[in-house]
Amino acid sequence: MTQQPGTRRERRELERQQRGPAAAVAVLVVALIVLGAAVWFGKDLFVGSPTAAPVSPTATSTPPSTAPSTASTQPTTAATPSESPTPTVDPVAARVEECRSGWLLQAKARSAAGTSLREWDAHLDIMNALQAGKISLAKAKKDWGPTTADAPQHIAAFHAADRAYRSAERRCDVPPGATPSQQTKDLATCAASMKVVDGILGRARAAIEPWETHLKDQSHFKAGGITATRAEALWRSLWQQGLKRNPPYFTAAAAGAKAACPLAG
Repeated sequence: MTQQPGTRRERRELERQQRGPAAAVAVLVVALIVLGAAVWFGKDLFVGSPTAAPVSPTATSTPPSTAPSTASTQPTTAATPSESPTPTVDPVAARVEECRSGWLLQAKARSAAGTSLREWDAHLDIMNALQAGKISLAKAKKDWGPTTADAPQHIAAFHAADRAYRSAERRCDVPPGATPSQQTKDLATCAASMKVVDGILGRARAAIEPWETHLKDQSHFKAGGITATRAEALWRSLWQQGLKRNPPYFTAAAAGAKAACPLAG
């Protein structure tokens, strides 16, 4: 016969020992249930419910682009500026335009030279008449006025036109290998005419130099920069230079008066 515990403490200890195996089993069962639920929940979370609707692979948080998805890979039918073919330039046509422009610049310089040197030549003629005793000094001074009134501006106009022509360096020669045509014939004619006018302009530059210097000396004299004696001596020297340089210019200008360029219109 088993002896019963006598005290309350002993009875509680005996009851705890008797419940030990059953309680451990119960705890183990609960733990397995919780673990199984966690595994099943995680499976649903990461794999998805078998009854859930499939998510479209193209669905995004932003609306789909309206542009075709193959736009970057499809060839375009419109040519870009960089793809435009380089236009072929006709060398003869290009030279015709160059020649026309050069001739017009040269003609402007030739015209300006004529205006200026006619004034200088008239000024020299008055001095010739004075030295020959054909007119008085008073008349000479009166007649010189119109020849010098616009002379500085006319000289400046010549220099400007001459610089524009020479800096442009426009030619009229026929391009090498060009097929003979009316245009190549006109180019040859213009090239020959420009050579003639170049000779005229060369003489014009030399003839205008003493004229320009004389006008500057007169300005200095009027401003008190030089004495009357010095001004007269300078004038006589420049007068002689003018008598030597003007005739070659006017001879060349007369000889080349008919020089023309059919391309100038």
